[in-house]
Amino acid sequence: MDANAALYVPVRSGPAGLVVRLWRTPVGTKTAVAFTTDQRLRAALGPCHGWIRLSESALRRLAEPLGTTAVTVDPLLFSRPASRGQG
Repeated sequence: MDANAALYVPVRSGPAGLVVRLWRTPVGTKTAVAFTTDQRLRAALGPCHGWIRLSESALRRLAEPLGTTAVTVDPLLFSRPASRGQG
């Protein structure tokens, strides 16, 4: 993927404005998340989730002071499996 291609990056509101959201991979590593289309972002996070457009390199620079340079593009997000005691 071209590091300068614009991606759709999930954000949340913070005290000083919008903040890039960091996530954890299934093994617990912090990562920034981005999507190649707004449709993929909405499918994974819902129709009302905030986003901004950033290049991959800009996203990495923003995430680095927060403790990560990893970027996951177009992740498939899943909820936790139900516990065995339910049901």
